[in-house]
Amino acid sequence: MSKNENIKVTWRGGTDAWECDQMGHMNVQFYGAKFDDAEAVLLARLGLAADIAPRRRTDHIIFRKESRVGAALWIESAVIGVDHAGDGLRLRHIMYHSPSGDIAATVDAEVGHLPAAVVAAGEAVMVSPAEMGAADLPEPAGSHDGVSLDQAIALKLTETLVGIVKVGDLRPGGMLPRRTFIGHLSEAVSHLIASEETAAEALRAQHIGSAALDYKIRWGAPVEAGDVIILRSGASGTVGRTLRFFHWMLNERTGEPVATVEIIAVYFDMKARKAIPVPDIILKLFEGRTVAWPG
Repeated sequence: MSKNENIKVTWRGGTDAWECDQMGHMNVQFYGAKFDDAEAVLLARLGLAADIAPRRRTDHIIFRKESRVGAALWIESAVIGVDHAGDGLRLRHIMYHSPSGDIAATVDAEVGHLPAAVVAAGEAVMVSPAEMGAADLPEPAGSHDGVSLDQAIALKLTETLVGIVKVGDLRPGGMLPRRTFIGHLSEAVSHLIASEETAAEALRAQHIGSAALDYKIRWGAPVEAGDVIILRSGASGTVGRTLRFFHWMLNERTGEPVATVEIIAVYFDMKARKAIPVPDIILKLFEGRTVAWPG
C-alpha cells in the first residue's frame, strides 16, 4: 500500500556526539529540537508566516528506540485533525532511523492560535490518524486547575530548577521551544532523586542508566524574557518496571504554570541496554513522598 502523498518529510539529519549524554544516547532535549524544526517546516508549508505566533497546547511524546552517536534520522509529519472552534490543528510527527525505518520517537501535538487560512490549508491535506499510527482522538490533556506556586509549596514538591528566560529561548508569542523545556526537565531529574546513593556517578558505577519513555505535556501561559522560572517536581509512583513522576514549570512573577508534564521513565542495564526493575534505592528514596497528581 502506497503512503499518502500528504505525509511529508519535514526534517532529515542525524545524531551528533555532542547531543549524547552520560547514558550513551541522544538526550531527550535534542529530540525536542528536531521535532521543533519539523513542525516549523510543516506549518511553513501550510502558509504560516514567520512573524505569526502559534500557541502549542499539548504534546504527547513517545520514545521508542534510542538514538546513538552517528545515527541517521528523518521525520515525517502530517495534519491529522482540525479544531475550527479553537483555530487549531492536530499534528503528528514520526522520527525514523535510517535505513532500517525503525521508529525512534513520535509526537502527537495540538497547536492553536493559527490563522484561518493555515487551518484551511491543513484541513485540505489532512490524513486519517490511522495513516500516521495515531489514535482517532488525542488523549485528554487534563487541566492546570490547582497548579500554582503556592500549591507546589503546599504539596512539598521538590524544587528542581531555578532559571531565567533568555531572549534566545523564546519563540514568537512567548512560547518556549521544546528543546529548552525538555532540556530543563532532563537536568531536573538529578535533583529529584538527589542522594549519595542515587547520584548519577553512583548509578553509573553499577551500570544503571535511565531513559524517558513517555511525556505528556500541557502548555500554559506564555513567558517574557527576564521572567524567573521555577520547576517543582514529584513522583506519583511505579507501574511495573516504570517510574511515574511529574514537573510543574511555574512563572515566579505570576505564579502561573508555563507548562506541566507527566513522565514515564525506565531504568536499564547500560551494558545490556535492557530495562530493569526500578532499583530498590530509588523506591526507598520515594517512600512516603509520592504525590497523586494528576488526581
